[in-house]
Amino acid sequence: MSLNTKFFTQFAFFTFILSLIYSAFRVIDNVLYGFDLIKELYFYSGIFGLLYLILSLFFALFKFKYTKQYPKFLGIFCGIWIFMHFFVYFAFSKNLNGLRMFEDITQRPFEASGFIAFVLIFLMFLSSFDFFKKLSKIRKLGYLCLLFASYHYFLSSKIPMFWQYLALSVAVILFVCRYVKSFYQKKF
Repeated sequence: MSLNTKFFTQFAFFTFILSLIYSAFRVIDNVLYGFDLIKELYFYSGIFGLLYLILSLFFALFKFKYTKQYPKFLGIFCGIWIFMHFFVYFAFSKNLNGLRMFEDITQRPFEASGFIAFVLIFLMFLSSFDFFKKLSKIRKLGYLCLLFASYHYFLSSKIPMFWQYLALSVAVILFVCRYVKSFYQKKF
């Protein structure tokens, strides 16, 4: 591993640590001065999960010389944040009741899109480890997963604003770029 590759890998890990510290600070601030801790946990775990998913897929699509390991590292960081996001949802909104969760997933597009994205991210997360190498083809659905995750974020606000539209737009652009690139690679 070259010096630049090592630097970029350490930089990716450093950003993950910073995201954890920032989220912990926001949670502590909310406990001391706020009133809705669960909403803060939902928000920051979901936002950082979506951000790391976008970055992972961006670096997977545009393979830069020194950032070849980024998709894997960023994908693992995304998986950690999304597991936290799902745990907060399942534990605090559904009280660890699988039947209530199933009812909501089948009846609400907001929760269905989030659950589909979670399942895809979970499978992609597993495929990052040697024991589950047979699942590696699931990574091709990463851009579809990004569409579901961005749509989930879009539906999360009552009135979508700039950030929701931006996340959805980035997801569509990356999705189109990936499959246009794939089409041209097969054609020529």
